[in-house]
Amino acid sequence: MDSELYEAAVEGNVRSLVELLRKDKLLLDRIMTGNHNETPLHIATMLGHLDFVEEILARKTELAREQESQSLTPLHLAAAKGYLHIVESLVRVNPEICFVRDKYKRNPLHVAAMKGHVDVLECLVRATPKATHSVVENGQMILHLCVKHNKLEALKLLIDILGDDQFVNSRDEDGNTILHLAAVDGQTETIIFLTNKGVDPNITNYKGFTALGLLAQGQSMERALEIVNSVPQTSENHNPYKGTVFPNNMEKKEIKRERKRKWQQGMHEALMIVAILVATIAYEAGKDPPDESAKAMNGFDDYYQFFKASNTISFIASLSTIIFLISGLPLKRRRITTWIVMLTMWVAITCTD
Repeated sequence: MDSELYEAAVEGNVRSLVELLRKDKLLLDRIMTGNHNETPLHIATMLGHLDFVEEILARKTELAREQESQSLTPLHLAAAKGYLHIVESLVRVNPEICFVRDKYKRNPLHVAAMKGHVDVLECLVRATPKATHSVVENGQMILHLCVKHNKLEALKLLIDILGDDQFVNSRDEDGNTILHLAAVDGQTETIIFLTNKGVDPNITNYKGFTALGLLAQGQSMERALEIVNSVPQTSENHNPYKGTVFPNNMEKKEIKRERKRKWQQGMHEALMIVAILVATIAYEAGKDPPDESAKAMNGFDDYYQFFKASNTISFIASLSTIIFLISGLPLKRRRITTWIVMLTMWVAITCTD
């Protein structure tokens, strides 16, 4: 890019732009045909220079669709920055830019939703509502991005404008609805809003979990039920929790299994630390024999033999525990083997004392 044009774009200097175009009428055409990382329209948009943007659009509207090295259009940048007036100018020139995707398959509406720029998002949605149905990575749609980035106001806007059941209950590649994502992240306010708007809480993802099942995993069953009960129910006919909203038997078993696994993992880590400490103490005590003054004491031989026996038992027991934990507990009857290891450590600690 011409250095003078670059400086004019950075400064938003419309007068310099006009002068440069007077000297070289093909300046903007060469930018379009050249291999540039970004155009002056990208730079001016990123810096919020509205007058400069409008001057370029008046002379070369095709630049509005140009993409830089990350496949971002000027509209992507304006949406990310929240520059409403620049967004309006770009959309007015070519509304189809709303469908252009960046390297992550996101169009400008996705970017505005992720950033939570509600006014910009509303402008884009009303210009091209079909662009809201574009799918990004992981099979997620714009509503998923709102929840993923915790942008509740953007989510409310989209559901109010386009809130048909199929759109609201759309799934990603893992079968998760937006309610599943909100439950995983513990977004209480979002969960209450979505259930009031008719998002089906009984939908299971591809692992067989409802949103409440995931909520109970991440927090506690009591907290999950508290959130459920906090949803106001306006009538008997409209109850978003009718049916099997509570975790099914498979989910309950999975939750219990996960809690059990965490308990065992914590127990194994604690046992490993204690076993290493006991083994170290026993080793240090065994490698340093008593000095001559200690040997002269009455009954030394009997006490020393007892000490050697108990210290050896302690060392062997703690070392066995370490080896056992490193090798991994048997998959079956894991609770029994955990108690065996605990008993072994009790023997080791007792002998150390």
